[in-house]
Amino acid sequence: MRKKKNKNKKIISLLLNQKGMALLTTLIFVFILVTFGVALLTMTSNDTKLSALQRDSTKAFYIAEAGIEKTLYNLKKDFESDQDWNNGINGYTPTEVSFGEGTYTVTLDIKSSNNVTIKSKGKYDSSIRYIQVDATVGSLSIWDNAIFAGSGASGSVINGNVDIRGSVHILGEELGPDDPAVEVVEFGGTAGIGNNYIGMDSNLRSRIVNPPNTEFNGETIETLNAKLRVKRGKVNLSGTATVGDPDVHGNAYKETLDGVYVTDGFGGNKGESNVYSDNGTEHLYDFGGGTFNFPTLDDLYIDPETGSPVPPYSYKGYYDNFGLKITDISSINSTTANFNHSDDKGNSIVWNKDTGILTISGIILIDVENIDFNIGNKKYSIEYEGTGTIVSKGDISIHGDLLAKNLFPTTDALGLVAYNDLNFATGGGDSQLKMMGAFYAQNKITSAKQNEIAGTFVSNYFDMGTNVPSIFQVPGLENHLPPGMPGATITYNMQTSNWHEVHE
Repeated sequence: MRKKKNKNKKIISLLLNQKGMALLTTLIFVFILVTFGVALLTMTSNDTKLSALQRDSTKAFYIAEAGIEKTLYNLKKDFESDQDWNNGINGYTPTEVSFGEGTYTVTLDIKSSNNVTIKSKGKYDSSIRYIQVDATVGSLSIWDNAIFAGSGASGSVINGNVDIRGSVHILGEELGPDDPAVEVVEFGGTAGIGNNYIGMDSNLRSRIVNPPNTEFNGETIETLNAKLRVKRGKVNLSGTATVGDPDVHGNAYKETLDGVYVTDGFGGNKGESNVYSDNGTEHLYDFGGGTFNFPTLDDLYIDPETGSPVPPYSYKGYYDNFGLKITDISSINSTTANFNHSDDKGNSIVWNKDTGILTISGIILIDVENIDFNIGNKKYSIEYEGTGTIVSKGDISIHGDLLAKNLFPTTDALGLVAYNDLNFATGGGDSQLKMMGAFYAQNKITSAKQNEIAGTFVSNYFDMGTNVPSIFQVPGLENHLPPGMPGATITYNMQTSNWHEVHE
């Protein structure tokens, strides 16, 4: 028993002995500090490396973006020269290009003459990033619309029950910044803006170039690339009037508009609920500043080839000096005697009432002040051939079918320019006329009855009546305009979509 007690005392004594514990504790603490220090150094080193990698990766990303931007610039410049990317692209190279301390390499997948997919590889040190974007070039022209409208000071620019197929561009120029509530479009009944040729007269359709195709929702479909742009003023929709239509999968047409850009929004008892657009309804007018202005006949004449003015001539002055002046003709219809006029400037006009064919070239000026120049009459069709423009110092009124003999506008194209008003089927016996051309009135265009018109209307105001006339935009008209049309200058813009980062 005593031995056991002595053994227990020794154990307790050893446990209570503190000699050497301070050193052991110090060693453990130092070990922990060293471990934390090494870990901290490792973490700091890794963070430094990660920061460097992130920096290099970001630089590679921006270099890839620089490759995209440079390529977009080259694509635009090339398209301005020949309007077709399928013919090769000046300034583009698929090889590695130096940029700052890195390089980019761009590859192109050309989808069509004006659509391409761009993939850019940006490289900085060992970091590589890829960016891909789809690009489409679009022409900017007042004639790249079904309707281009100017002011709106006296109320609605477009008023009535009208079926518009194609783009509509309205400036509302005379509206001040405090007038956003003024309606520049007042659509009621079955009026609206569409993006296809559904319901178009077959005879009219057979004489115009076909619209382009596009990929939309997994389908290849026909489209007019229609957009609605309103710089100032509201768009009122009432009844069943619509801007665009709901997408119908499985047919050959595009129903929704490609875009809507209306700064002052929509009104009426339907408003935004009857708008069907790929970009919604919240986008503001997308061409600020002086990109577009309504061209008046007192403006300096702009050479469509160079885009430069031709001083000292206004459009009126240009017509007076370079057009063929006619003073003895006030109408062209079934009772107008045959005539043949020409000059040494390449202007000519020939009328054959027996065949109903009007042959035209250049600019023909009806040189009588305030005349109401009449074209056509009931149940009598006029076919025109050639490319030319009839200018009237007063009004122009059309009372019968006016059709291109061949394909509009690539083979035959007629322009009508009125110093005052253009009137379509406003006579008592006029109805359901078919016409095609480029139509400009400095004041107002009136289209009554159930007319079907292929081409473009350019005017300050429009009255479309109540009988649902139709106006169908013809893509490409801006590139095949008759001579002397106001606002014929074309500029181009690059539109990008589906921008995203990809991997090799």
